[in-house]
Amino acid sequence: MSYVVADEPIETSWRNYVCHPGAPLLAEMLCGSWLALPWFAFNAIAMGSPTRKKELALCVAGFVVTGVLAAIVIALRDADIIESSTVMRLCILGIVTWKLAIAYIIQTIQARTFHVYEYYGGTVRTGNAIIATGFLLRDYVLALSDDPRWIIIVMGLG
Repeated sequence: MSYVVADEPIETSWRNYVCHPGAPLLAEMLCGSWLALPWFAFNAIAMGSPTRKKELALCVAGFVVTGVLAAIVIALRDADIIESSTVMRLCILGIVTWKLAIAYIIQTIQARTFHVYEYYGGTVRTGNAIIATGFLLRDYVLALSDDPRWIIIVMGLG
């Protein structure tokens, strides 16, 4: 029987691509969920996080709940229940708040394993190039569809 640290990551072949969990959180703010949530998922797998199933489930929940909230808001607008642009903006702000909250929750969970990973000599990338590229591609990703649900799901804060 050997001693095991609860948050100890397992060895993976992608460990050279692990980024600090704050990088995908920043990507959520600057670029949107289209970049941040898949990046969180990749980071969990690459790091060999013992909580990766939970992190992956939260990434999926982030997309699904955002889609459901977007559909509800658009349905309410189409039914003329939401008539004011101010109320519509507040509804969108609520969805953005949800997206930031889920990204923060994933970052917090992932940070525990990351600190153990980093302490024991794991390779860490900054992620700056990914964020910069994502920021430059943001308008192209948004332009892939003019459906309001798409825009609400993939948009960031900007």
